Amino acid sequence: MHFLVLSLTVAVLMALCPSQAAAQQKATDADRLGMALEYFQSAKYHEALLIFQKLDKQYKLNPRFKAYMALCYYYEWDYKKAVGYFEKVLPLLGGLSPQELSVYHYAAGESYFQLHIYDKALAYFSRDLKLCYDREKGDIYYRIGLCHMFREEWQEAYDSYSLAEDYYLRYRDTTTLKARLAQIANMKRGCQPGIARDIDKIRSGILKQHPSTTAPVVSPWPATVDDSLWQ
Repeated sequence: MHFLVLSLTVAVLMALCPSQAAAQQKATDADRLGMALEYFQSAKYHEALLIFQKLDKQYKLNPRFKAYMALCYYYEWDYKKAVGYFEKVLPLLGGLSPQELSVYHYAAGESYFQLHIYDKALAYFSRDLKLCYDREKGDIYYRIGLCHMFREEWQEAYDSYSLAEDYYLRYRDTTTLKARLAQIANMKRGCQPGIARDIDKIRSGILKQHPSTTAPVVSPWPATVDDSLWQ
């Protein structure tokens, strides 16, 4: 589970007229932005989003604030709007810490997952593996396993579940993960018939191309998981 630890600061709003009325408006809008950030930090995402939206119409908010808006949409389960914002702003956020970028990438991957767009979800989850803490990789590999399973990529799903299991055992308190570990074991068993079918298809293809060849029957399981994962 990702823990959202973001350092939120009020940025200067752009291109305001220097008149007294405009200066008062600037102060008011700065207060509104501060209120939006307080709502955001308090997990009141709907209230934060309403203020962000109004300010974004009046000013061109910077990419980081738009990333906050994307997270608001994500937590409000509006995944389509969330990915729309993430796609636009994530390429512009390279100067942020890996931990903050990890939050955005995981939310983008999860949004695409909920939209059943598994190739996009895999891309964001894979990038997040390079940004997140080791203790968070179990959750990410588990989601990657689900993506591959829904795509009927059985070997990739099995391997991802194995990696999720390994990271949970190494970096998390397993007393709180009994249900998840049991679920992973069931998922891995569910992948085995699909892997066997894929191997049969490969074997049949070899026999069709080379009818005189006897393709050996090889069990996939001894080579599926690297024994070093469990050492």
